[in-house]
Amino acid sequence: MRKRISFVFVCFCFLFALCSCQRRSVLLILNWGEYIDEEMLEEFENLYNCEVAMDLGESNELFYSKISAGTTCYDVMCPSDYMVLKMAENDMLREIDFSQLPNFSLEARMPGVVGIAENLEAKKPGITSYYVPYLWGTWGIVYSTMKEGLKEAVTTSQNEWASLFDRSILPAGTRVAMYDSNLHSYYAACRYLGFDTEENLTKEELNQIYSLIKNMKYDSWGTDDIKKDIVAKNRDLGFMWTGDFLYYYCENVASTVMDAYLAGDLKVEEFSSMITTITTDAGIYKDKYQVGFDIFIPSDTIAFCDNFVIPKHASNYDLALKFINFMCGRDEGESHVDPAFANTYYVSYNAPYVGLYEDIVSLKDISFEKEDIEGITQGNAYDSDLYWKIYDMAIGIAFSKYYPKEEHIELPDGTIKRYKGDILATFSRNYINTINATFNNAKA
Repeated sequence: MRKRISFVFVCFCFLFALCSCQRRSVLLILNWGEYIDEEMLEEFENLYNCEVAMDLGESNELFYSKISAGTTCYDVMCPSDYMVLKMAENDMLREIDFSQLPNFSLEARMPGVVGIAENLEAKKPGITSYYVPYLWGTWGIVYSTMKEGLKEAVTTSQNEWASLFDRSILPAGTRVAMYDSNLHSYYAACRYLGFDTEENLTKEELNQIYSLIKNMKYDSWGTDDIKKDIVAKNRDLGFMWTGDFLYYYCENVASTVMDAYLAGDLKVEEFSSMITTITTDAGIYKDKYQVGFDIFIPSDTIAFCDNFVIPKHASNYDLALKFINFMCGRDEGESHVDPAFANTYYVSYNAPYVGLYEDIVSLKDISFEKEDIEGITQGNAYDSDLYWKIYDMAIGIAFSKYYPKEEHIELPDGTIKRYKGDILATFSRNYINTINATFNNAKA
């Protein structure tokens, strides 16, 4: 989830904030890296005369260990659905006073967020009182559209997960990267093999996963570098968060359109047509311009919803509520910022609320005028108002295409669900250790 930055740098900033804010309240947040628009943090600090100090974690399990250790009293954190369930079951969270969140509405949630909430509620009645949805989405298989035969192998196989685990269906020389998270890779392998993802597997089944991973001989195990390698044409196929893909996808759409314009192959009245063309399945404009990569999202993929929660031993409960309410808001403070829209646009993961989603999707209807291209030169073209207007249209199209708002999904077995995929299961520490050992041995 998200994008990593230097851990040493983050720790320095975190400690600096703690040491320099003696006169103002300090809100301590535990979040994923680059998973929030920092300009919104500055707006919040100005609005409430406080300081925000953010610490980063790289997994839900690390979030859990940090809270259970009790060495830092975080005020807000952002775990995924299954970890919220585990924390609530272990009495690690405070109930949220929703009367202090006028910007939040249960009725405004996206159908998929409601579906995940119903899943959690069935496992622990009343859990809805412990969290507020932040961002959500799915996992997908990103692939190069420039390698002949690869799109067909990924999107038309009878087993939707086959491209990640069966090299025999891939074009020769396909370079495959698997996401370096044992729990997520475990889920994908279970889906491919038809194993239950909710219950502990037998030793024989784990051995099948071990052999599957060992024999696949991935070209690399990575995280953020997977999408970067596919964009740079150093890898052809990889498993990753849809949101991480979407950011790079929209960026490449904008750059490709700018390339065509600067090369003299595009007139202002053709901008919308080109953007629409290169974001369709055909994907090529004038037999020359294309994004170069796309994503396939299996119908039974991993779905997730990250959420704001308040740890039981938070030092600033009231300020934490103000922060959560602010991030749910559409018009805050004298500057009239729109935190929910700005943050969702920046991070590129799916909006948890219907109105917010529809506002982002509406960007696809942007039109271009002659004044949009005035003053554009080679020197500033790729950081111009025109570039970002193209990006806006691309993100509206991408949200509509990759984050559909459908009420129901029909899976291959005929099951009807509110959202695409399943959330990860809450396993015991011992079984997670078993999963880690299985994958680490197979990688070795």
